[in-house]
Amino acid sequence: MENGSIPPKTEGLVSRMALNDNKAGMEGLDRDKINKIIMESSKGSKFYENEVKREQQVNQRIDKMMLQKEQITEQHLKKAQAQVARMVVELEKRRDLTRVIVHVDMDAFYAAVEMRDCPELKDKPMAVGSMSMLSTSNYHARKYGVRAAMPGFIAKKLCPNLVIVPTNFDKYRAVSSEIREIFADYDPNFMPMSLDEAYLDFTEHLEKRQSWPDSLRTHHYRASSNPKGDENNELPQETTPDVTDLSPVLFDDSPSSFLCCEDAGSAFEIFGTSVEEAVREMRFRIEQKTLLTASAGIAPNMMLAKVCSDKNKPNGQYRLPSTREAVMEFVCNLPVRKVSGIGKVSEKLLNALGISSCSHLGQKMALLSLLFSETAWHHFLQVSLGLGSAFIPRHEERKSMSTERTFKEMSAAEEQLSLCRELCEDLANDLKKEGLKGKTVTLKLKNVNFEVKTRALTLSYPVATADEIFAVAKDLLKTERDNESPQPLRLRLMGVRISAFVSSDEKQPLQKSIVGFLNPGKAELGPSHKEIPRYQNDQLSGSSKTWPLLCQRSGESEEKTTLEEPQQSFFQKARAKRLQLQAAAASSRQEDSSGISSPLFLDARNCAASDEPDNDGACGASTSTSDGIGLSCPVCFRRVETADLAVFNRHIDQCLSESSAQKPSQHLEEGDGREAKRAELSAEERSLGSTSAETASSVNGNHSKSSSLVCPICLLTQDSDDLILFNRHVDLCLNQGVLHKLQSETRSPINPPSAPNSKALGKGQLHLAQAGKGKTKRRDSPSSPSKKVKGSCITIDHFFR
Repeated sequence: MENGSIPPKTEGLVSRMALNDNKAGMEGLDRDKINKIIMESSKGSKFYENEVKREQQVNQRIDKMMLQKEQITEQHLKKAQAQVARMVVELEKRRDLTRVIVHVDMDAFYAAVEMRDCPELKDKPMAVGSMSMLSTSNYHARKYGVRAAMPGFIAKKLCPNLVIVPTNFDKYRAVSSEIREIFADYDPNFMPMSLDEAYLDFTEHLEKRQSWPDSLRTHHYRASSNPKGDENNELPQETTPDVTDLSPVLFDDSPSSFLCCEDAGSAFEIFGTSVEEAVREMRFRIEQKTLLTASAGIAPNMMLAKVCSDKNKPNGQYRLPSTREAVMEFVCNLPVRKVSGIGKVSEKLLNALGISSCSHLGQKMALLSLLFSETAWHHFLQVSLGLGSAFIPRHEERKSMSTERTFKEMSAAEEQLSLCRELCEDLANDLKKEGLKGKTVTLKLKNVNFEVKTRALTLSYPVATADEIFAVAKDLLKTERDNESPQPLRLRLMGVRISAFVSSDEKQPLQKSIVGFLNPGKAELGPSHKEIPRYQNDQLSGSSKTWPLLCQRSGESEEKTTLEEPQQSFFQKARAKRLQLQAAAASSRQEDSSGISSPLFLDARNCAASDEPDNDGACGASTSTSDGIGLSCPVCFRRVETADLAVFNRHIDQCLSESSAQKPSQHLEEGDGREAKRAELSAEERSLGSTSAETASSVNGNHSKSSSLVCPICLLTQDSDDLILFNRHVDLCLNQGVLHKLQSETRSPINPPSAPNSKALGKGQLHLAQAGKGKTKRRDSPSSPSKKVKGSCITIDHFFR
């Protein structure tokens, strides 16, 4: 096997559980002895069984990959090599060596904070965490093989004298805030990766630093007797401290600390203008302010800077020169596991192909391009070339926010709900600090078999409070408990996450929802705009006209509005045009009654006069009572001189009951002129009927709230917000033609009173017929089933006619 693979002595063990000694402070350990203790301590546990299961899955992937490798021919490799060569040329063109990226990583941060606050732990092997899992360990414990992400009971077997301190994240966050204040002096837009590490771009700072006087680059040592004081406090000459005692985390193998100068009784340090001096100054200030040490890496990009920060740990720094030759030499012997993004699974897959260092990646890149996904081998190629991001993302939008907790086995439903509530409260507090709301709530669960499951639910509205989040998380948890029933749900980890964030000033969607589509009277504006009414004169008190006065009478001055009218849909424009015609017709009738003629409506009046039918025709009824309060019957088309809807409904019922017994002489003569008259009459009758109905409601004191649903076919506002009733109404409007055909087949062929006016009924009178709480359903139905009408399907063309 190549370097970096598991030694032969440990091949019988689970490689996933083998010691990873790439972490700082764990060089030169007896791997065989440590791995044996780890395996013996883990056997029989759920953790061990889960690791064996995952190990088998990785081995299956390796077997599949090796089968694919056997099928690769020389021709495939040559073609892949050409593709890799083209990709290398493109990547080399984009190589940027002009930036100075610094990665800062605090040394054993959690453990260092605890040792600072409890000096007796300084010389003892200690770790932070619990018997279930460790968060970190100090360098004394690492010499025994104890490291982060290791169960505490295994760490105790490796180091019986290990002291395990519980975590205190409130304290760690407070110290992290002090460190970030110093980071901001060198790069205001630094990118924190966790509480103890961050990326900084020193490029602009170095340009300014060249002109700084010595006073700006001078920093004083703090007094050991005043650990909470300012870093610029002066020290009495007789109490100037030994520099090696400033930090509680320095070990025998730690690099020497800063050198101090004494001038007039004070100790200080003057730093230079180079990048090494600037980074050293930053680390000095961190140590003086927090009594903690930090390590740093300096490189042309983020990937290399992170590797360099681990080079001289603890309390050290390493700079990689910004030249291609230096970068390639540095990468050549770099183990693949040292690179961020290559974990133990990827390492094992690469080891199976004889790849353990980044130089091997470049040599076998053609083969990797055939065996791995495009994303994976592109990443491997960039690593082999020492390429990474040279620009730190600024103000990157947060995608999610979460909190989770690991604990001993928990199976009681009350305890699980209580913990879920606590997590939701913590998450709600974090959301409140950043002013975020999210629509997707995710619950993460890990059972005692170390199986991880996530359950998510996306809401139609954003949530942020603890009660809102808990309401969703509780249901997800209950669902998972039901899935395990009758066995209890045995957990050892729980987490809650919020994603799909929505900002407080989120823009309205460009595409209207169905509610917005059916709500034409309300403009969909942002929260900063007030709702603009679609029509300025929708309600005129004391008048029976409720349509907008879009056409002004002659002699009236047109009022200009300063409000910008919202963009209208197809149906809104059609309705506005119809209302305009209705207003014009009403104006014409009023001028006729006063003896004043208007040339604008002269043709319409002449047409109505010439086509006036005999014997109380619909048109005559309309014109004769246009100024009175009344309702137009949608069956006989006569005016009913009443404002009482109950009386009007009884009239409609009587017309419907008599329609089947009517004689041919009772109907208008059939001919070319009748259909034209009714088509012209329908618009006028619909407007008068709609107006009178609204006036009747106003007269009776029935001031119910306006409906928010408008039929897209007849464009009439509905009396109810019930979507079921509204859907029935739309279905009736769409299928008026079919209904009239069915009705005509069950009646006498010479007695089709409403068939020619099906469109008028569908678009204008249906609303009035339904005003009596659906009494039109009492229409006499045929005694025998009607025949199926061919071609009765309503197409999209018919819908838009």
